[in-house]
Amino acid sequence: MCRPSCCKPSGDGAGITAVAVIAAAAFAAAKIGPAVARIWHIAVEALTIFMLTAASAAAVTLATARIIGSRRAHRQVLPYPVPPAAQQYTAQMGGEPGCLACGGTGTVLRAITANRYQANPCPACDLAGWTG
Repeated sequence: MCRPSCCKPSGDGAGITAVAVIAAAAFAAAKIGPAVARIWHIAVEALTIFMLTAASAAAVTLATARIIGSRRAHRQVLPYPVPPAAQQYTAQMGGEPGCLACGGTGTVLRAITANRYQANPCPACDLAGWTG
């Protein structure tokens, strides 16, 4: 026997379910979306600050290394080792301690170039030159 059209099973239940799921997802996105956007914004800001700090630290480190390297490159290298002044303690006649700058000779050597030196009067011994 034939059923009337009102008694036949219809496929409208799946459509209604799909619409309800989409509506629930839209509602959840509307409620949760701003919170997710705020979290995302904070994460991006934190990453930006971290990267700027790391880049600044790298730039300072590189600049410091270049400055130190350039000073080492321009350091004067003497052709022979020069002992420190504490080891040049000399005694003049009569057992008195001598001048640490000139060793009692009255002259000191000033480097002009890598191989040339100029003899000058000792500034520690020649105190008259300072007063005059």
